[in-house]
Amino acid sequence: MKKSRVSAPWPILLVIASFLAPSELSLYLGGLRLPPHRVALLLLVPIAISRMISRHDVKIRAFDWVFVVYNVWTLGVFMHHAHHEGMVFGGSLALESLGGYLVARAWIRDLDQFLAAFKLLMLAVIAAGLVALPEMLFGQHITHDLLQGVTGYTHPRAIENRLGLTRAYGTFDHPIHLGTFSASLMALAWYSVATPATRNARIAVIAMSTLTALSSAPMLCVGLQVAFLMWDRITRGTRNRIGMTLSLLAGLYIIATLISTRSPIMFIATGMTLDSWTGYYRTVIWEWGMVNIWNNPWTGIGLGEWERPWWMISASVDAFWLLIAMRGGLPAFLLLILAIALYARAVVKRGSRHPDRRVRRIALGWMMSLIALSLAACTVHYWNVLYAYFFFFLGLAGWIADPVRAKATAGRPRYAPPARTWAEPRAPFGGPEPAWAAYRMAEMERRRG
Repeated sequence: MKKSRVSAPWPILLVIASFLAPSELSLYLGGLRLPPHRVALLLLVPIAISRMISRHDVKIRAFDWVFVVYNVWTLGVFMHHAHHEGMVFGGSLALESLGGYLVARAWIRDLDQFLAAFKLLMLAVIAAGLVALPEMLFGQHITHDLLQGVTGYTHPRAIENRLGLTRAYGTFDHPIHLGTFSASLMALAWYSVATPATRNARIAVIAMSTLTALSSAPMLCVGLQVAFLMWDRITRGTRNRIGMTLSLLAGLYIIATLISTRSPIMFIATGMTLDSWTGYYRTVIWEWGMVNIWNNPWTGIGLGEWERPWWMISASVDAFWLLIAMRGGLPAFLLLILAIALYARAVVKRGSRHPDRRVRRIALGWMMSLIALSLAACTVHYWNVLYAYFFFFLGLAGWIADPVRAKATAGRPRYAPPARTWAEPRAPFGGPEPAWAAYRMAEMERRRG
């Protein structure tokens, strides 16, 4: 009998649709401007918290609490520096980060719901690419121009040309946001799609939508995921492949440092970007950003001006991780890193041992995408929609990190586990599991339930 198709929960549909809604459609409440994604999260967060607390199939784990503490610290730091303005800004950040995470965490609870949500994300990438492609080719920000004339709200933007084409905004606030949103799904698209034809079509759509932004960081994000996919294919079945790979990368870094006149980081920043000046400027941002961090290690600078050379006119900091430490202090940075590390560890641990091969592959693809997004965040600042999306992306794997606990069935017959062959090697992450390992995981979940 054919299994009925599962639809994505309506809150997931609402949030993903809000990611594509332009800032011109913001709601104004007194003197406060609420972009569409914040309105959606504001409505959904109380329901998500209620589901997290009341449902028996959700367990609040250590990484959930660390995410909460990170947001509480961030809000407190901004209020410490500027009470009213800090409360508004810090509250908006907490709504986007904790809200985006909780919505995905609370409503995506199994493989079918994840696949339905992923299909919606792919539709969003297709829609973003179709809107952005004419902008790239004809040199006009069609969506923002149209909505600006209707609503009167002017979003700061400029026509920028690279390689003879125009950097597209689409429905996003910046070309980098468009490109990063699209690029983030590359590895997941490879591992979550069953048929090669569908998989190849989705990969092509992601690449096309990413290209319309004409931004180096999203392209590097795609390149990293492609490299991870090749690495997985080449090293599959190799013992301790992660340790061997890290050792090889460390050796290459040391050799490059010894024989090159530029550091490897400087080479990547200036030589592997579409605009070498932009890459150099970002290295200077990192240099002076660290100065600000060490001068204000505990509570950061809040929304205050950061110390920098006089010729750096712009106050923007194009580095997500750096800005978190600059504004919220080292505790904010460490809390967020700890939360993500605990969460990713749970995904890897439970995903690699799951009896369903497709779940194991999705866990691997999600981890690859997360690493690429995290590395891209070293040269890109995630704000507004992209900030909320980053945490929503984290929450997508909550059903793997916190699997549904099956209820024990009265009188359920018990079977002897398959005989374990001790000479049988442990399967690598993403590869087939031995029969005894699959049985062991199923039996542990049954007893825990």
